Amino acid sequence: MDLPCRRMHRLFLIQELIALICEHVQNDNINVGARGKTLASLARTSKNFHDVAINALWSNLNGLAPLLNMLASDLTYTPQASLPGWMHPRTLVLPRPLKKAEWDKLRSRARRVKHLRVTDPSQPVHVSVIRTLSNPPTTSPLFPNLRSIFWNDDRPETFSFIRMLSGPRVTSVSINIEIHPTGNSIDNRWDTTELSILTSLPYICPNVTQVSLPTNTFVNGVPFISEVLCAWSKLKDINCGALDATALVHLAEQPTLRKLAFTLPNSRAWLDSLPSWAFSSVRDFQIQAANLSSLVAFIDRIGGSPASMQMQLSSNPPPGTVSSIFTALGRFQLQDVSLRLDNRSHPPGPVVVTPNAPTPFPFPYLVHPNLIHPGHPLAPYYHPQMFGIPPQAIANGAHIVPQPTATHLPSSSTFHTLTSRDLAPLTFFDSLGRIDINVDYAISLNDDDLKSLVTSWPHLYYFSLNNVSGWRIKSGVTHIGLLAMLELCPDLQTLYIALNTDAFREVPSDRPGEGVENRSLQTLGLIDSTVDSGKTVVVAAFLSDIFPNLTDIAAWDSATMSQRPNAVVYSERWKHVCEIVQGIKKVRQQERRWQQLDEGQRLGHSEGLYLQN
Repeated sequence: MDLPCRRMHRLFLIQELIALICEHVQNDNINVGARGKTLASLARTSKNFHDVAINALWSNLNGLAPLLNMLASDLTYTPQASLPGWMHPRTLVLPRPLKKAEWDKLRSRARRVKHLRVTDPSQPVHVSVIRTLSNPPTTSPLFPNLRSIFWNDDRPETFSFIRMLSGPRVTSVSINIEIHPTGNSIDNRWDTTELSILTSLPYICPNVTQVSLPTNTFVNGVPFISEVLCAWSKLKDINCGALDATALVHLAEQPTLRKLAFTLPNSRAWLDSLPSWAFSSVRDFQIQAANLSSLVAFIDRIGGSPASMQMQLSSNPPPGTVSSIFTALGRFQLQDVSLRLDNRSHPPGPVVVTPNAPTPFPFPYLVHPNLIHPGHPLAPYYHPQMFGIPPQAIANGAHIVPQPTATHLPSSSTFHTLTSRDLAPLTFFDSLGRIDINVDYAISLNDDDLKSLVTSWPHLYYFSLNNVSGWRIKSGVTHIGLLAMLELCPDLQTLYIALNTDAFREVPSDRPGEGVENRSLQTLGLIDSTVDSGKTVVVAAFLSDIFPNLTDIAAWDSATMSQRPNAVVYSERWKHVCEIVQGIKKVRQQERRWQQLDEGQRLGHSEGLYLQN
């Protein structure tokens, strides 16, 4: 007996609806691994689904290997010569030239690709494969419908392939590689050929609106990307390295530019070239500057009203000057403020201190213990083992003063902390949603300071204060200040702050803070907070009560903080606190299930009695 044929509902004959379904599958960030299988299944379900699902399946291509894997069964894979086979995926190699039928099949898939990531590290392809694809047996583009190019292949001999990918439909170009200048012994150096190809892109892709270029393209010390950027006229989003005065002036007058991430030139010659109301259309800045004065000078030239200002400094701001940068931003209506020290250009290390009397040991970075007063706030954090001081030096009573800057010196005249006074100018921004600050200073805040600050930020959803450098001195923010912050900032989703746990004694019988809680926050950053081993249960009970959905606690996890004394001890204690929080969370879930079952049973019993009567 034949089974009745079930006809598909006519609703699924609408191509726009099928396209929305495929788009939903593509954007599924929960089941990422199943997206391709789901689209392939849809393509095989019905002829109505086939074309739309296949287009969606090939729309985002990660690497060139998937295009080649479907061509022939005689493709070969060879281990890379520089690495053992077990350390790196084998490289795909074409054993012969492609046949005409194989080229046709490849082009039928390539025309569906809209977003291409050139290299997938898990499926590398040989240079010869790239060269083969650069010479198709046709004058038509190999990827005629490509919209965005993400170039992450750092081999110079493959870069010419980007011209085969480029065309007037491309609106986004990202070149994400590290370029080494000619003359370096490193293999992926660029010479005139590659730089010439880069220069030609604005003319091959004239409609680009988003571009990300390498940060270290210099020719004779001059930023080479400046010429490239000046050739585009429709740019909305730029991410690049250093710009010269010509590029700055050109971009400052672009009415379409909305987002700019770049490095300020070290020379101040650009300052007089900028118009008084430069970059009036830009809403989002990401600026890398050598020092604070250059950054403030640039901000004074900005026109319009940006909403986001993310700033990174190569050198630590001089003591007492942090507030000046926030004051300079006061004329904008900012929603996002970030000021961070570039730890790559500012590594920690010992500072040289020369005492009045000569030291009895030949180590210039060591100082006599008398120079570090036991009552100094940073005294507990200094010990010679941090930097591998020889045992004979330790035996002589040597102490070390770690630095990235002279602010680590124990003298009261040089030791500097960041206080509420330095952060006070930020209180003028009542629309702030994100605050991210990390500088090489200690942080001194108490409950009243924190409350006076966050009162001005009712929309705050992200707050991070020295999550890499640490607060370094014992925090004055207790559970009372934390509860006040949660009450004043109900939208808080990310929090990095140091917490003083001295006041915790035992688990209270009543809920603290009259039931204040935050259900959005899942990861809590407690930076370099300390906790006694006997208080882990009490602290965990408090945190699980105010953060019922808490899944992780991050503390003492940066390279800077991990070098400090007892960092491992405190890190393990906070991990133990996190484990207790998870245990409490499971117990509460179990209690709720039991309570629901009990209520269901009582309800069923009551209904039975009612029916009997």
